[in-house]
Amino acid sequence: MQQAPRRLIAFAVAAAIQIGAGAAVAAPTPEPEPVEARLEIDTSQAGAGGEVLHRRIDERANIVLRHAKVLPGDRYDATLEIAVREVEGDEPGYVVIFELRAADGSALDEPAEIACSLCTETELVARVETELEPVIAALRAHADSSDERDPIESLGEDPRPLEPVDPPTELTPAPRGHLGLLAGGVTLLALGAGSLATAVALIVPEPKVDQDDPLFLITTRPVGYTLLAGAAALAVTGAVLTAVAVRKRRQAQWSVAPYGAPGHVGGVVSWSFR
Repeated sequence: MQQAPRRLIAFAVAAAIQIGAGAAVAAPTPEPEPVEARLEIDTSQAGAGGEVLHRRIDERANIVLRHAKVLPGDRYDATLEIAVREVEGDEPGYVVIFELRAADGSALDEPAEIACSLCTETELVARVETELEPVIAALRAHADSSDERDPIESLGEDPRPLEPVDPPTELTPAPRGHLGLLAGGVTLLALGAGSLATAVALIVPEPKVDQDDPLFLITTRPVGYTLLAGAAALAVTGAVLTAVAVRKRRQAQWSVAPYGAPGHVGGVVSWSFR
């Protein structure tokens, strides 16, 4: 009666160990991160079948690259070059060269060269497909090392520091804007003078008795007085602005700034009115 529970416990422990081991074996391996690279194929020296080889190698190589998570890149990414050269003689065949280059054209790894003697076109394409695996591994190693580097270092060279430029030396720093004040003041003066003349023309005439109703007078003096007040305000404001602009204009502003150009060194002296 006491052996049965022990056997059940031992069976449960063994089953748990087997399940854990099976889960560890069945655990999926993490997929590699996608990288980007350009693919360039050169079969110009592959003989009469160069165009056919180019098309078949391009098709199979792209399938291998996509399966390995290598996506098409641009001019800022690494380049995988595959060059095929025909070999003639007693043992005709082909030589394939794999090169991995950075975006600036520098070699990332030693070129790999393989010979495929007495190979048919189909055998050559299969050989290229097999030899792509170590090249892809080297490409991933380069991508990992590039990610670990500082982004500024990956630019290739440090940016040149900007040369300091001496600011202009102002003898009498002062804000601009006297021309706007002068234009506004003259405009208000002109409006005030015109309104003043109109107001005087309305005030001078004597009131007249309305012929239709003798109890009322016809006069333009109230309107004239109102217009006179507005004309005076415009004239005073315009005079003040004009006086301020004239005073600012009399104060000249001088400045001296260094000047440099290929073959010429000197300074620039300028002046303006405040």
